[in-house]
Amino acid sequence: MLGSRELSSAVSAENGIQATKELGRYRGMPILQKRINKETFGTVLECMSSKHAGWKGSMLSLAGHITLTKAVLGSIPVHTMSSIRLPESTTRALDHVSRDFIWGSTLKARKQHLIGWDKVCLSKAEGGLGIRKTSIMNKALIAKLGWRLLHDNTSLWARVLRSKCKVGDIHDTTWSVARGTWSSTWRSVVVGIRDVIRPGHGWVIGDGQRVDFWTDKWLGNSPLIDEVVAEVSEGVKRMKATKLWLNGTGWDMGRIAPFVSDDTKLELAAVVVDKAMAGIWQRIVPRGKKQAFFAMSCLEWMYVNFSENAMTENGP
Repeated sequence: MLGSRELSSAVSAENGIQATKELGRYRGMPILQKRINKETFGTVLECMSSKHAGWKGSMLSLAGHITLTKAVLGSIPVHTMSSIRLPESTTRALDHVSRDFIWGSTLKARKQHLIGWDKVCLSKAEGGLGIRKTSIMNKALIAKLGWRLLHDNTSLWARVLRSKCKVGDIHDTTWSVARGTWSSTWRSVVVGIRDVIRPGHGWVIGDGQRVDFWTDKWLGNSPLIDEVVAEVSEGVKRMKATKLWLNGTGWDMGRIAPFVSDDTKLELAAVVVDKAMAGIWQRIVPRGKKQAFFAMSCLEWMYVNFSENAMTENGP
């Protein structure tokens, strides 16, 4: 019985078709059919290295080196990093090229790097140069792809991928548990959702039907569950915000007050759930006289909507 290599050679010889381990590239991206390694994206590293070698760095000031690193070297891998997570060895090598160019190092002459790379990559406000680390930039770009996947309801690719991979709600973590059958691209997208979007996303309260009152970030930079003054039971933790809002009254403080501080109570008093405003709006302004509230000044809006002779897109 022939092994896989012998069988491949036999089929190739019989059909006169040369065997290959690479399927080529499509729109600049390698067609992946095997496990990703440091050679998979070697062309990106070669492109950066060739750019670096072609510049006459000795004629540039430090500011010129930094500008070229940000504007050119930093932009070369963006297309590739926008759809897949690069191996750690590749991101380190890309940072190495940028680091060498900033300090003027070449293959023939090594220069001393006067400041650590971690500090160089800090923002200018934090004392750095504002250069982005490749690994962090890579994760941010695939997180952007994950955000589009979760919120784009019109694009065909997003609808197909959500259906194929059984993508659920942002609160549901079961569909993002890693599986051995995942492709490298899908695994990368899930990493962006899990490591960037879930920890960093917040909510606008809206009608409160999708917002978990205690565990979502909607009132501040952290969920209310992190600031409670008494233990909240598991059943209460998953309550939607709309369930704790009483129409015509406001927040159901009888069920909320035992768990929150006085400062949080004041913050809650300044938040109104949208569903309660619909009826108030209808009582103030007849439907036929509505106009865009934010399109004009408050006084002009009141005159246009309350005037007996006011004209709207729906008529007088």
